[in-house]
Amino acid sequence: MNRTLPPLKAILQARRLPLVLGLGYALVAFIFLREYLLWDLPWLLGLALVPLVALPAQPPVRSWPLFLGAAALAGLAAYTQITTLYFFAVLLAGWWALHTLGGRNGLYPLLLLLIASPLFSYLADVWSFPLRLQLSQAAAQLLQFIYPQVEAAGNLILVEGKEFSVDPACAGLSMLSFSLLLAVFLMARLARQNSWPWWAQGGLLLLMLGLNLTCNLIRILLLVVFQIGPDHVMHEVVGLLCLVAYAVIPFYFGSGFMARFLQNSPKLEKPAVHPHQSRKWGLHVFLLLLLTVAGLRIMFKEVVPQPAAPLHVAGFKAEVLPDNVHKFTNGQALIYMKPVRGFYSTEHHPLICWEGSGYQFRKVRQGQVANRQVFMGMLVRGKDRLHTAWWMDNGQYQTIAQSDWRWRMFKGEPAFHLVNITAGSEQELQRQIQALLASYTSATVPAKTASW
Repeated sequence: MNRTLPPLKAILQARRLPLVLGLGYALVAFIFLREYLLWDLPWLLGLALVPLVALPAQPPVRSWPLFLGAAALAGLAAYTQITTLYFFAVLLAGWWALHTLGGRNGLYPLLLLLIASPLFSYLADVWSFPLRLQLSQAAAQLLQFIYPQVEAAGNLILVEGKEFSVDPACAGLSMLSFSLLLAVFLMARLARQNSWPWWAQGGLLLLMLGLNLTCNLIRILLLVVFQIGPDHVMHEVVGLLCLVAYAVIPFYFGSGFMARFLQNSPKLEKPAVHPHQSRKWGLHVFLLLLLTVAGLRIMFKEVVPQPAAPLHVAGFKAEVLPDNVHKFTNGQALIYMKPVRGFYSTEHHPLICWEGSGYQFRKVRQGQVANRQVFMGMLVRGKDRLHTAWWMDNGQYQTIAQSDWRWRMFKGEPAFHLVNITAGSEQELQRQIQALLASYTSATVPAKTASW
């Protein structure tokens, strides 16, 4: 019997080709987004949960909007050379691949990766600081029933001479992404029995947000009542226990109750996936090529040197610290210039950094010096009294608004630094601020546009 080669169509429908295309998407994403992604625990957890939350596709699989959206975003990213747009293009392309190659759909994989992304970190950073201030105020009011002298100063709570902070680096509001990832995971598991309407999905996510704030308030109260400082091993343990007890467990029972309430909703059935109908090989190859071209355009984009915050100050001794932080000292003042990684990154906030040196903030306020808005405050440690001010600066523009400088970096303006000046008196502080701002016209150096 003569053996003949299988037709090309049979080769294209082989089981190995979906795997090859899937690996192609993963390789493109890794090559061109490896520096953009944070590769922290939320992102790794989100990637690990994606296969567990992808639901079986229900025919007909409407994949054209996803393909067109991914292609349009990839083309726009190639034209603008904006990495954030490219990230969304890869995200939609991966979602489309799940539809057409794996026969899976549902909003949950997309929600997972959005929550674990740098964009979510940016949004959490922008909004969490005002929330921390409100939480500390609420905690101080509740603690007045136990302690007669309780003071809330910004994100600091002072109780009988001891200081407690609502620190974003500890197991508090930084657990927001973990709680939302777990919420999406539980919703996806329950959706295998009953589909969730859009209002139920949104309501459950809002429920988890509220539970997260509640568990953080309880965490602050427990840390203060039991005198658990930030260096104590139980500091993180208390945060994790509060997350489980006051957020995850209530959400589990709440989502189960809603699932029973919606038990009459149509159930998802596992359909038979027909490869020759759902797998569009040529379109996948086209989209991979488009993503590659867009990624190369972004990777090798020409950076036009632009003036940024001066990295040398006349009359000051310069020192470069880790993370490219520049420190300038003389007999009258201390200046820090602290770069930020991108529009989504957290800055080295003075309220946190000075606390690590044992200082307490007093009289924090918004002021105006040389027609610029700055934050000002007094640093207190024992008998020491220092006056400090800070703002965000890129050498061309100064601001104290989080949304302002982040939006400008998002658009591709020169990278911002956090400028923090400290002096022994308020008069000397204002004089140093005026001198530094006046030096921008003559002491500037080329700076790379923010890489985001």
